[in-house]
Amino acid sequence: MRFTPVVLSSLALSIGIDAFQPVHIPRQVSRLSASKNLHEFDYLLGETGQLQNGQQRVVSRRRIHLNDDRSTVLASTTFAQPGTEEETLVDEADPYAEIGLEEATPQLEKIQEDRSFSQRVEAKLKTMDLQDIVSTLVIPSIALFAGGRWVYNRAANRVGDSIDDQLDSFASEMIYHDGDFEEMKLCHSDYSKKLVVLGPRKTQAMLKRYLQLYAKKRTVSPQSISSLSYVFSLFKLSEEKTAQILVSLCRDMGDEKISSAGKLLFFGSRILKSPEGKAALEPIRDMIKATYREATVAETMVETSQQAMAEAAYRTAVISGGKGQTSLTPGWQVLGLDKETATRIYEDEAKEGFLSDREKMYGGQSQKYDAKGRPIDKEGKLVDPEDEKAAAEEAKKEEEPASNVYECTECGYTLFIAKGREFKFYGDDFKCPECGAEK
Repeated sequence: MRFTPVVLSSLALSIGIDAFQPVHIPRQVSRLSASKNLHEFDYLLGETGQLQNGQQRVVSRRRIHLNDDRSTVLASTTFAQPGTEEETLVDEADPYAEIGLEEATPQLEKIQEDRSFSQRVEAKLKTMDLQDIVSTLVIPSIALFAGGRWVYNRAANRVGDSIDDQLDSFASEMIYHDGDFEEMKLCHSDYSKKLVVLGPRKTQAMLKRYLQLYAKKRTVSPQSISSLSYVFSLFKLSEEKTAQILVSLCRDMGDEKISSAGKLLFFGSRILKSPEGKAALEPIRDMIKATYREATVAETMVETSQQAMAEAAYRTAVISGGKGQTSLTPGWQVLGLDKETATRIYEDEAKEGFLSDREKMYGGQSQKYDAKGRPIDKEGKLVDPEDEKAAAEEAKKEEEPASNVYECTECGYTLFIAKGREFKFYGDDFKCPECGAEK
């Protein structure tokens, strides 16, 4: 038997292409061959052959699924050759008679879902030339990146400025409430919530900003050391971590604020008691020593300045204690002084009567002054002749009328004279027009 196949259609499915069209093949009459040796595609290449008389057309269809996401429907037409075994006509329903859109749509969606994103991008790029890629991908990507970067920088700057303002406010309020531990605790709690956006950097940022302003505003005293020690306890830091923050702050300030670094070294060395904490402060000491030209005397100079700072602070504390003191002023232990040094300072100030520097400078003078600050003698007269002459001129001016309105004390006549015209209307020979009273 001889067969002539005819290819009816082949459908290629890809992303973004709606080339699928429903194929309708009408119901046909199929002729089944009884021969076991006859195959449907034995004469696939003979489709251009001539039809012979007496041949009966037989239609057979197959739908083949390929691995590369394509679906092909193949239909072939065969013809029975003379002399074959008896064939019978069977009227049966063709399972592939109708392939409609409803059947094809789920399959297309499944194929599209199965394809990965990279495959879809690759397929899209294959359809684009260089100009398309530049205009649709490169330029929009650059514009999007530039716009995003600008928005990010602008937002970051605003957030940064807001955080800086909050940190400054925290430091200022903490110093304002210095010594009032309850207010300091509330302030710390409030700003810890406001600055939560800083995340893990919050503690370090808050403490560094506070210490920087504290070293600038506050003098060394037993009270300042006590307040700063309480602040360290609010942040719940170990002594070693606290020392590391002090070192970091001194490095940030640099050599321009070496005096603040010396004050922070003093605070840290008096507050931190553990060997680890004191050892962690050594970088600050090295920074200060590096500012001296002679390395041999640098260590001595640093120690001397720290000791002088402690003695000056205790001397101020003794004077502030007032004249009624009868025993050693407290605070020398906090400042790191020994009892012998503290006793010496106390006795020196006691001999002076616990007078401040201002009282020592001005308190012994007996010179008296008038209301305008001019020196006068015991009788209240001006000592300087020039001052006396100036006082006489001032008295004369006070006797002159304060305005240009004059009234006769005899009859009550009132005279109004324009300012600057007194010499003409109110001269030395002036007499009252009403009663004739002299000037």
